[in-house]
Amino acid sequence: MSPIFNQIISRNQHTERLLIIGLFGGVFVTGADAFIISALLPAIATSLNVAANTAAYGVTVYALCYAIGAPLFGPLGDRFNKRFLLISGCSVFLLGTLLCGLANSLTTFYLYRAIAGIGAALFVPNVWAFIGTYFDGQRLNQVMGIVMSALSLSIAVGVPLGALLAQLGSWHMAFWGSAVLTLIALLILTIAVPPLPSQNIQPAGYFTSFKVLAHTPHAIAALLITLTWMTGFYGVYTFLGTFATATFHFNTAQTGVIFITYGSANFIASFLAGKFIALIGKKRSVTINGLASAALVLSLGIWGQHLAILLIILVALALSQGWGVTALTAAIVNIVPSNRSTVMSFNSAFLYYGLTLGSAAGGLLLTKIGFYAVTIVAAVALLSAVLIANALNHYSD
Repeated sequence: MSPIFNQIISRNQHTERLLIIGLFGGVFVTGADAFIISALLPAIATSLNVAANTAAYGVTVYALCYAIGAPLFGPLGDRFNKRFLLISGCSVFLLGTLLCGLANSLTTFYLYRAIAGIGAALFVPNVWAFIGTYFDGQRLNQVMGIVMSALSLSIAVGVPLGALLAQLGSWHMAFWGSAVLTLIALLILTIAVPPLPSQNIQPAGYFTSFKVLAHTPHAIAALLITLTWMTGFYGVYTFLGTFATATFHFNTAQTGVIFITYGSANFIASFLAGKFIALIGKKRSVTINGLASAALVLSLGIWGQHLAILLIILVALALSQGWGVTALTAAIVNIVPSNRSTVMSFNSAFLYYGLTLGSAAGGLLLTKIGFYAVTIVAAVALLSAVLIANALNHYSD
């Protein structure tokens, strides 16, 4: 092999590593955004002279703009160069985050959170679509796992990072710090992301992608896997802190340790998921981890009153979720290869719909019956996801 050929390979490997780092960083900052704000709510409420629950609508605004915007932006990724869309989405998110650090009224805070949510809605689904287009085979599984682990890391460090930055100055510091991280990710992406024109050779009508998605066998059913899975998971996860506080009389810092424990284990599982998926395949990975997750959330309702057992169950659940959700995403990204951006945009939206349904149902059950009822319904939702997954034949391993 000639020295020149070796240099080309080395240069390509270096560029690919830089690309993965940029995608990882972008997904981390967009994921951490929602978690950072939870530690800042008391300070934001005091600064803007509003109640804490009113300030918390900043989270809702972000989530709504993401959930509504993602499907609307999906066809753009099928029609235009994904490099342009990735950089544009990250830039809009950067603008919204930076402006949040300058907000001095509730109205402007909501507005800037909406801009950040729109940027994330354009950026994140196109990350998954880009990975599905640029990589294939086992490499796709590996890269998907590595980049998805950024979401897990954001769970683990989002709240403490927000609290630390706020303590160093004011709550504005947290958003400025997030903006700096976003800027670094954006610069890396600008350097490393190659031009990747759309592979869609169909007529360039905006609604074409929606039609293709609707008429592709199993596409809607595959998205329902995400909906039911996330309904079950977030139904429990949303109220873990409430359950721990009521059961063990934890303060905020102690409750935070539970989420750090979960997020750290989930990060490890997501990061290494590609290797496990390569061994047993996507469909089997989804089935095994969906069943395990259902059993584990039930265990939380039965044995979660014992702290040591609770932590063991949470670590096991984090490992199962990290592996299973990565396999599910890697499978869905290839459901409609010609319209990956639209598929992943809807998949992202269905995740948020699942979060909304799970948290709403969980809150009602927690108030009327108790946490064990939340775990039962969550387990049923996860089992439903497994049943739908096994009814489908479209899994390319």
